[in-house]
Amino acid sequence: MTGRIITAKRTQKDSRSDSELMIDLCKGDEDAFSEVIRRFQAPIYSLLIRMLGNEEDAQEMLQLTFCRVYRYKDKFDTERKLVNWIFTIASNLAKKEWRRRSRWINVPLEHVNLASSGKTAPHYNAGRVELKASIEEAVNRLAPHYREPFILREQEQMSYEDISDILNIRLGTVKSRINRARAKLRELLDEVWEEWK
Repeated sequence: MTGRIITAKRTQKDSRSDSELMIDLCKGDEDAFSEVIRRFQAPIYSLLIRMLGNEEDAQEMLQLTFCRVYRYKDKFDTERKLVNWIFTIASNLAKKEWRRRSRWINVPLEHVNLASSGKTAPHYNAGRVELKASIEEAVNRLAPHYREPFILREQEQMSYEDISDILNIRLGTVKSRINRARAKLRELLDEVWEEWK
């Protein structure tokens, strides 16, 4: 196991299910591990960059995540979703890094994705950049136990059940924390929202 991140394009789609990949990996199939990395590195990296705030740390934690996937492959429960298991590993590594730093890091604006929908006036685009920056700043101000489920729900589009599984907290707690995160964001963004209504 090299711990490498896959950048090369695959020649054809691997038709194995996630569970089949893990079974094959446990049997020593290195191609199965490459496929696991290929399938999950983008969403895991996206989560880590939002949680850790910079590319270098996110890249390091991404590699460490897949090293742990490989090391603990025999412990994977094939009844569980592979994506949830990998997100749990990444999330736990990020939390460990938070504790090490003992503070929350803001996500730089250059990492904010501003998708433009065609031709718009320059002042509108500048306003969108300002609004997006205000939203990112508000998200960064959330307490980690609110921010993490909020990011998994809003950015990764995960179900409440999957978030509960990943964070190992009750479903009601997930819903409550996401609702509290949204309420806090409404409070933090009240002035900005008035300008954009």
